[in-house]
Amino acid sequence: MAKSITIDPLNRIEGHLKFSTTIENGVVTDAKCSAQLFRGIEKALIGYDARAAGQITQRLCGTCNYAQAEASSLALENAMGIKPNKNGQLLRNLIVGAYQLHDYIFHFYLMSVFDFIDVQVILSYEGDNKNLLKLKEWANQEQKSDRIFPMTPFLPNYKALYQDEKKLNFSSIDNYIEAYEVMLKLDKAVAIFGGKSPHPVTMEAGGVTTTPNVLSIEKYKVLINEAEYFIKKRYLPNVISISKQYKEYFEIGKGYTNYLSFAYFPDENGENHLFTGGFISDGRYQECDINKIGEDKKYSYYKDGEDKLTPIGYEAFKKEQAKIDGKYSWSKAPRYGGKVVEVGPIARVLTTYFSKKRPKVNAFIDKINKELNISFEDYNSVMGRHLCRALISHIIIDKLKEDLEKVEPDISAFKEQDIPTNTKGVGLTEGTRGALAHWIEIDENGLIKNYEVIAPTTWNISPKDQNKTYGAVEQMLIGTKIKDENNPIELARIVRSTDPCIACSVH
Repeated sequence: MAKSITIDPLNRIEGHLKFSTTIENGVVTDAKCSAQLFRGIEKALIGYDARAAGQITQRLCGTCNYAQAEASSLALENAMGIKPNKNGQLLRNLIVGAYQLHDYIFHFYLMSVFDFIDVQVILSYEGDNKNLLKLKEWANQEQKSDRIFPMTPFLPNYKALYQDEKKLNFSSIDNYIEAYEVMLKLDKAVAIFGGKSPHPVTMEAGGVTTTPNVLSIEKYKVLINEAEYFIKKRYLPNVISISKQYKEYFEIGKGYTNYLSFAYFPDENGENHLFTGGFISDGRYQECDINKIGEDKKYSYYKDGEDKLTPIGYEAFKKEQAKIDGKYSWSKAPRYGGKVVEVGPIARVLTTYFSKKRPKVNAFIDKINKELNISFEDYNSVMGRHLCRALISHIIIDKLKEDLEKVEPDISAFKEQDIPTNTKGVGLTEGTRGALAHWIEIDENGLIKNYEVIAPTTWNISPKDQNKTYGAVEQMLIGTKIKDENNPIELARIVRSTDPCIACSVH
């Protein structure tokens, strides 16, 4: 007999996500992911000075705001036909790189790690680690309190099989506590050249409005060196250790084998990107062609229309009417050449690897694969996504240190430009969650005539399309075996592994 399991909303993600599954004989046979809000920021941009887009689009999200600023700046620069100077590009890299490291640590430790470890073991801790002893004292007080949910936000949780190796549990909890300090340091690093964090204010078309000096460079170096230790000695080893204990999760959460990534983290000339981007389908790599991108609205709460990037003219249905027509999400369904793709950490790692343009990166990835005795087929999984974020963090922090050495003190990183008229531009980058694209159209007065954003989660969390093809996360859920239907932790682990951001996906 079929049973329905609905989680609404899923916690420990950004925004309001509902997903429903049909379970038959303990296996998911159907899935629907529904983004539960409408925002309309693309519409709100119309009529503003084109330069305002970088600040307004940052308000899509409090987490990946830096990426929206970068993509918006790239779109306007594309419309202007310009690039930042050397310092401008380097400072932009230092801002977005530090912010992305912050977000990866945030996702693993604040949103995901307690899917795999048992925080209640802290009550039995007998060591001398001050952080763990302090947490144990707090946990004991919570257990004795009259709170409805003691030890929030760690409890309540699903009654499931968690890692029972105490050493790994304790080290992961200690890393969780330390992660707060590291994220603070990365926030400070972002603010040195970004003005503040979150929502850095200095990234503009034409570069970065901060002028670096010897003191600011040295401050950034100290902070990034401290973050490097955590990433290389604690975060990556922690993910590897959990991967070894949860080997079955290299088989769970498999989706389509189509991956899309945009070129990300250029050199000081705005070229020769660290992550090369591209498209992979069934193991075959090819360069990305943005003309193949379209959006389907068959099962989204919008008027049906041609599969093209003109969403501003579409009016949202009333939700009640949309339900009658079978529509179930405020997220649209982006497709690449008509195919559903997964974007995010797996896509970035695989496209870079199979482009064969970064031998140093490839050698590092080969080393980790050998240690875990896994292949690239195993990447298409819950644990593969967590692993790829840790790999990317390791690669990015090395690049940040290299770029910092190239920054020239007391040399301007910005050149103001006249706003173009009657033109269009596109900005492509990789946000925390994957491929991010901004399109801008500017009228004869330099004002925004049309604006389009396709955020990473819009790709991943999309509903079905006109061909009734499931979205990426929906496909990851289908076929999953549920050990305990009253505690379906497998479903939560799968969805959280993609790090959904519903605020960005329904912009």
